[in-house]
Amino acid sequence: MRSAQNQRIEQTKNVLLADSTEQNSARIQTLLQPHSQYRLLTCATYTEALTQLHNNKVDILIFSCNCSSQPCANIITDLYHNDPSVPIIALSDDIDEYQGQALLDAQATDYLSTVLLNEESLLRSLRYAERYSKLTNEIRCLRNSDMLTLASNRQSFYQLLESKLNKTHSETEKRQLALISVDLDDFKQFNRHYGFNAGDKVIQVMSKRIQNMSQPSGLIARFGSDEFAILLDLAPESDIQGTVKKYLSMLIARLNTPYPNNNQSTRIHCSIGVSVAPIHDCNVDQLIHQATQARLNAKQVHGCSYSFFRPAMDQTIEKFQGLSADMAKALSLNQFELYYQPRINLASGRIIGAETLIRWNHPVHGLIMPGDFIPISERNGMIGSIGYWVLYQAGKHLKKLRNEGLPIERLGINLSFHQFKDEMLVDIIKRIVTQEEIDSSVLEFELTESAVFRDEEHIAECLDALAKEGITFSLDDFGTGYSSLSRLHKLPISALKIDRSFISHVNESSEAAVIVRSILLLAQGMKIKVIAEGVETQQQLDFLLEHKCDEIQGFLFSPPVPFTDFKRMLSNPEKVANSRN
Repeated sequence: MRSAQNQRIEQTKNVLLADSTEQNSARIQTLLQPHSQYRLLTCATYTEALTQLHNNKVDILIFSCNCSSQPCANIITDLYHNDPSVPIIALSDDIDEYQGQALLDAQATDYLSTVLLNEESLLRSLRYAERYSKLTNEIRCLRNSDMLTLASNRQSFYQLLESKLNKTHSETEKRQLALISVDLDDFKQFNRHYGFNAGDKVIQVMSKRIQNMSQPSGLIARFGSDEFAILLDLAPESDIQGTVKKYLSMLIARLNTPYPNNNQSTRIHCSIGVSVAPIHDCNVDQLIHQATQARLNAKQVHGCSYSFFRPAMDQTIEKFQGLSADMAKALSLNQFELYYQPRINLASGRIIGAETLIRWNHPVHGLIMPGDFIPISERNGMIGSIGYWVLYQAGKHLKKLRNEGLPIERLGINLSFHQFKDEMLVDIIKRIVTQEEIDSSVLEFELTESAVFRDEEHIAECLDALAKEGITFSLDDFGTGYSSLSRLHKLPISALKIDRSFISHVNESSEAAVIVRSILLLAQGMKIKVIAEGVETQQQLDFLLEHKCDEIQGFLFSPPVPFTDFKRMLSNPEKVANSRN
C-alpha cells in the first residue's frame, strides 16, 4: 500500500500556471482537480514565474499571455532559454492559426485558447507536453552524453566548465575548480592484445568507478578512448590542494583495482594530471591543456601516479614539439651517433665490453643527451625506429672491431619498455642480427626494472624468444624499482646493474653500503653477474673490489666516448683496476 502511494507521489507532475486573472486560475484548478497526477502551482507575473522556475521543481509551465505587456512570443522565448527542459504551454484568450504558429516558433510546446479550453483539451496538451519533455530530454541526454559510458561528453563538459570558470572570478560567488585529466597507461596495447570489446568493457568499469567517486558538485566526462575529465567544484575557503590529493588517493585506489577481463583480471595503471582555477588563471582550453600536460608528466612515473600542473611543463612541451619535429629528419640526416662507455672486469682489470649510448648531433642545439630526447621519442612513437637504428649501427661497429682483431665479450644496448609494444620486435632484432652478422652472444640488452614488470607476461615471452638466439639480458638501475626474487627467477636475466645513486654514496652512507652489499650477496647466491654503474672515485672502487663486484663502468676509468676513441682504447689495453687475484 505504501509502495503504491510512493509511486503516485513520484509520478505527480508540478504544473506552474502563470496567469494574472483569478478566473483562469480557478478554472484550470477545477479542471485538474479530478486528476491527482497533476499538482497545480500558481503565480501572476512573468517575474514570479522565473522565481518559481528557479526555486521549485516545475515539470510543465502554462504561461498566459496576459502576464506581460510584451509580445507573448518574446516572453515564451525568454522562458525557454531560461530552462529548456521545462515544456511551455501558451495560454491566450483568442489564438488564431498564425498566432499559434508564432508561439510554436518561439519554443512553446503547445498553445491553448481560453475560449475553447475544457478538460479534454487541457489534459491532451499536458500529456503532449510530458511526452515532448521526455523525448527532448532523451535527445539532449544523447547529444550531451558519451554513448558507451553515459558520462558527459566533451562538448557538454566544455559548456559547463566555461560557466563554472566564470564563477571563479565572480565577486559574489567565487569558487575554486580542480580539473582532473585521467587515462589508462598503454591502453592501445591492451586493445590490440585483447580486442576492442574487452577494451570497451574496461572503459565502462573505469567510468563507473570514477562516477562512484564523484562529489555532489563534481562532473565527469569522457573525452575519448580511455581519457576522462573530472571537475571538482569547491568553496573558496577550501584547501584545494589537500582536498584534491585526498580525492586522488581514493581514486587511484579504485582505478588500480584489477579489471575483469573474460575469465581473468588485468591490472592497468593510470596517469592523472591536475590543473586548478583560479590558481592557474586561464580560459577553458588552457585549463584543459594544463591538466593534459600534467597527466603526460605523470606518465614518466611507473604505476598509478598524479601530477599537478606547473608552468615549467609548458616550456617542456614547447621543447618537445620542436625536437619532435626535428627528430623525424634526424635519422635520415644521420644526426644520431653512438657513444660507448667501457665496462671493466675487476678480476682482470681490462676492458671486456661497453654500454652503448646514443647522442644527437642537433644542428641548432648541439649535442643532445638521451635523457632529453628519448622520452620524447617514446611519446611520439619514434623510439622503435631509433632503437632499431642503434642495434643496426652497433652491429656495424662490432663487425669493424672483429675485422680489426679487437673483439669484445659484451655489448650492452638499452631496450625501452615502449619498444616491446612493437609486435615485430623479436623478428626485426633477429633480422638485424643475421644481416649484420652479429655474434648474438655478445649482445646484452639492458632493461629497467620498471619496464620489465609493467607487462611481465608479454615481455617474458619476448625475452625467452631472444634468449633462444643466444642474446643475454641485464637489469639496469637495480634496487630502484620493483624486483623480487620470485620475479627474477622467471626471467632470463644474467646480470644486475647497480644504480649509480647507490654507488655514489657507498662510502658516506651506511644505508647505501648495506644495499650494495645485499645486492652483491643476492647476485652471488643466484650466480648472476653484477655491474656497478657510476664509479667515480678510488674509494668506491676499493669497496666494490672488497665485496667482489664483477664489473664496473664510470668516469673513474672513462666517460662515454665516440666509437673511434673506444676502438683506440681497445687497441692499447692497459690494466685499469687493481686485481685482487
